[in-house]
Amino acid sequence: MKNLLLITALLSIFGSTVYGVSIYSEDFSTDATSMFSPVADANNSEASLTYNPGGFAELSGIHDGTGAGKAYIWLANVAVPALSAEDVTISFDAKLSGPLVGSALHFLSDNPGSGFTPKFDFQNLGINESTWTTVEHTISGINPGHTNIQMQFQIAAGAFAGAGGTLLLDNINVSQVPEPSTYALIAGFATFLFVALRRKLK
Repeated sequence: MKNLLLITALLSIFGSTVYGVSIYSEDFSTDATSMFSPVADANNSEASLTYNPGGFAELSGIHDGTGAGKAYIWLANVAVPALSAEDVTISFDAKLSGPLVGSALHFLSDNPGSGFTPKFDFQNLGINESTWTTVEHTISGINPGHTNIQMQFQIAAGAFAGAGGTLLLDNINVSQVPEPSTYALIAGFATFLFVALRRKLK
């Protein structure tokens, strides 16, 4: 029992440190699709954004056969507490409602201090129709004090009718990644706590 208390205390410290401190989360337990704004071809009639009562958002874009390739983009610009760390990790759960046809899935972020992050072709991570896959993306160099995080979810469809698909999103989370000095500080505190608890539990 004593060892269990000690392990629990240490895990509570290192858990929040290793995985970062969450500063924004959305699990779509209610309709939160208003967080998204349609951009580019997501404004077209063949694109849609809906809330599924199962607890996730559905972003859909299927090329109607007119014009060139389509970029169905949904932008989320969320407010966060003033950042105190330079690196931020965004994670989300993704799934497809059916096969992705002639398309690519991209994730992008454009934030002061970090610039425009490269396209993140996350369909290559094994996103499929049967299971949810957690996607993580770390943004480096955001200016401390910044108070919003911008996320773009894109379906880049080929230039033919039927190209595209429907992306399901859930559990969007933004967390600050502690700097090395923070790790050192918490490691020192954990050592102090370890010694103190051992003495107390003897």
